[in-house]
Amino acid sequence: MKAQYQKIIVNEGLSFIAKELDLPHFDSEFHFHPEYELKYVISSKGKRFVGDNVENFYEGDLVLLGPNIPHYWKNDPVYYESDNLRASAFLVMFSEDFLGKDFFLLPEMAPIRDLLNKAKGGLCFPEADIAGIPIKLKHLISCDGPLRILTMLDILFDLTKTEICPLLTEKFVAELPLLIYTDHSIGRLKKVHEFVIANFHNKIQIQDVAGITSMTTHAFCKYFKKSTKKTFMTFLTELRVCHAKKLLIESRQAIFDICFASGFDNLSNFNRKFKTITKMTPKEFRSYYMN
Repeated sequence: MKAQYQKIIVNEGLSFIAKELDLPHFDSEFHFHPEYELKYVISSKGKRFVGDNVENFYEGDLVLLGPNIPHYWKNDPVYYESDNLRASAFLVMFSEDFLGKDFFLLPEMAPIRDLLNKAKGGLCFPEADIAGIPIKLKHLISCDGPLRILTMLDILFDLTKTEICPLLTEKFVAELPLLIYTDHSIGRLKKVHEFVIANFHNKIQIQDVAGITSMTTHAFCKYFKKSTKKTFMTFLTELRVCHAKKLLIESRQAIFDICFASGFDNLSNFNRKFKTITKMTPKEFRSYYMN
């Protein structure tokens, strides 16, 4: 997606950023940067937007993003309404050559070099907790000197041995270097996402969304497809299925009720769209995660 360029400032005397975030809610907008980003969610829930991918995130979510991938984490509405909740995460950001231009070309670095290459399409690590990554990330933040570098390499090497799930489609990754990111459309896309997140459980007409961007329906559809590599209706359906998955896991609501709570107008359409995206029916999906 088109997004806002973010310049990352690394403190003098350090080769990369490693810190813990503790906020009322994650506050970044759509942005991108030339650095790699490793983010582990300690607490909070919401929707994670990475390129053309949208998924729920929970505690324990670990993602490694390559350079220039537009992204942001959007907490659930309750995090904007309550003073008792916090959004916290471990965040590591590093350039491709933070250890020297040719460091990862060394033969011994082949596994990590392969990991970083795969991360150019975004990676999720569903078994991060089992692999002990969060403990090492917490240790990394308090390290200094050579131990900081050694711990960072240890984490990256552990990630090479951990199950990975690609986040972006091959089409999006292939066209990523061709995308032109400017500040021009960040406000427009922000309006679209805020509107959809607030209203996806209701009936949404494309002309209504086009209206909030001050564009004609035709111009909006063309703009959205060019920016995200998917139609607006595909994006809306994916967001609705994403919310349905969350309800199937977190609640005991009947599938019929979840269908309408997620913005679908009939059960057969819900089942069909859900299976197209997840390769499972809602019933199969719930059973899989409950077991």
